[in-house]
Amino acid sequence: MRSLRPLITATVIVVAGIASTTAQTSTAKPQVSATKRPTSSPTSKNPVMRHAFTLRLKVDKEHYQEFHYDKQPYVSENEVYLFSGDKFGVNLIVKADRVTEVRYQPDVTKADVIFGFEQPKELQDGVAMALTIDNKIKHDVGMEVMGSIPGKKDPFKDKIVPVKAGKSNTEFWPHPIVQLVLGHFQLTAEGTAQPKK
Repeated sequence: MRSLRPLITATVIVVAGIASTTAQTSTAKPQVSATKRPTSSPTSKNPVMRHAFTLRLKVDKEHYQEFHYDKQPYVSENEVYLFSGDKFGVNLIVKADRVTEVRYQPDVTKADVIFGFEQPKELQDGVAMALTIDNKIKHDVGMEVMGSIPGKKDPFKDKIVPVKAGKSNTEFWPHPIVQLVLGHFQLTAEGTAQPKK
């Protein structure tokens, strides 16, 4: 995921500075405006962007932090950018059994793969994160993930267990995640699923 490191690193640096001055002690429910949808249509040269927003994320049992973002893409250069509260889909352009392009699809009824990313209140006092992936195509789909954690300088990397054709998977992390980026989308043969490391 070549373009991922500079974007996440830059985001983490900015976020770290903002987070250090905006730590919250409120116990109110997080309000996330990241899911506000723009109306323009996606192209590979002109990705659909989120409007500027502030992400409020629970970082421990009693505290939240806020992270301000200027415009951020939903999908850019075949990578999917997720924030807590997001639910949207993508279409996979496949040639010769290879994913050649990933396109943002705001209408989940027309999407090949649908992502839902949240911080469920019932998981570890509302601190853990859950990524749900619904695969609507007739092939298993694998991908890699990179994410940024509040207070950590370097992003983490992981592989997602391939999602079977027509099935759903949910991945869990026991800590908050500011931003999650999915890339290296691949169609996988049955029986080649790799366990998470």
